[in-house]
Amino acid sequence: MLSPHAAAFAAVMMLSAGPSQATFSIVACDRDGNCGVAVATNNLAVGASVPYAQARVGALVSQFETNPSYGPAGLALLASGAAPQAALNTLLGADGDFDGQTIAARQVGIVAADGRAAAFTGAEAQASAWAGAVSGDGYSVQGNGLAGEQVLTDMRHTFASTSGTLGERLMAALEAGESAGGQRTGRLSAALLVRTVDGDWQDIDLRVDAAAEPVKDLRRLMERHYALQSMLRAERQLRKGLKAEARMSLSEALRRSQGWDRIWRRAARLAIAMDDQAGALDYLGVLLSLNPAWAHIEMQDSLYAPLRDHPLFMAWR
Repeated sequence: MLSPHAAAFAAVMMLSAGPSQATFSIVACDRDGNCGVAVATNNLAVGASVPYAQARVGALVSQFETNPSYGPAGLALLASGAAPQAALNTLLGADGDFDGQTIAARQVGIVAADGRAAAFTGAEAQASAWAGAVSGDGYSVQGNGLAGEQVLTDMRHTFASTSGTLGERLMAALEAGESAGGQRTGRLSAALLVRTVDGDWQDIDLRVDAAAEPVKDLRRLMERHYALQSMLRAERQLRKGLKAEARMSLSEALRRSQGWDRIWRRAARLAIAMDDQAGALDYLGVLLSLNPAWAHIEMQDSLYAPLRDHPLFMAWR
C-alpha cells in the first residue's frame, strides 16, 4: 500500500503525464499554385512530421497529437479531386487511434490549391489552454495551448495584408502569432515549408529544431534562402548582359544575406565578372571577416588576377 506521500506523488505524475503540446500554424496556397506551411511549437523538430505541402495540390498540418499518415494521405486525396472538408473527414475516419490516441487529440488544418480550406480541433486539443482554428479563402490558421484568440486573429490579418512571396507571407503570419503571445508553455522548434510550381531550388524546406527563439531563427534562415535566390538571379542577368539589373539583384542578395559567407564569396566573383574591382575588394573583405580560411583559399583563384597588385589584396594574402 502506498504511503500518503507516495500516493500524492503518483497522483501528480498522472496529472502531468498528459499531452503538453502547444503549436500554432498556418497552411496556405496562393493564386499561382504555390502551397506551404509555417509552424512553431514547444516540441522538438516540428518540421519533421507536422507540415506537408504540394504545389498545385494543397497543404496540411497534423498537430497536437500528430498522426504522420495524415500528410501523405491528405495530399493524395486533394490531388484526386477531394474537397478539403471531404479529405479531412476521410482522414479522421481512418485514424485508427494511431499511437494510442483518438481523433479527440488531433488538430488539423488543410487547404487546397483552389483556395478551399477546412480545419478540425478535437475535444482533447480544444481543452488545452486556448485552442481553435480559422479558415478563409486560401488559408487556415490553427493552434492549441495558445496565449489567446489574438494569436490566430493576428496571423490571419497579417497573412491577408502582407505582400510578397508565399514564403514571406507565411513567415510574417507566424511572426505575428509569436508577437501576440504564441504558445503558453514555451517554444523550441519552427519550420517553413513551401512547394512552388517552379520546384527545385525555388522550394523552401527550412527547420529550426531546438532553439530559444525558433521563430526569429527561422526568419534568418528564410532571409538567407531569398538572398541565394537573388544571387542566382543576378548571375543569370549578367550572363544575359543585363548589368544594371544584375547590380540590383546583387544588392538585394547582400541585404538579405544575414552574414552568410557563401553569398559574399559569390558577390566578389560577380563583381570581378562585372569589372568592378572596388566592389570585389569590399566583398572579399567581408568574406575575410566572416570566414578567414575560405577567404584565403578564394583569393588564390586566378579569377582575381586583376587585384593581385592592389596593396589591400596583397596584404590580405
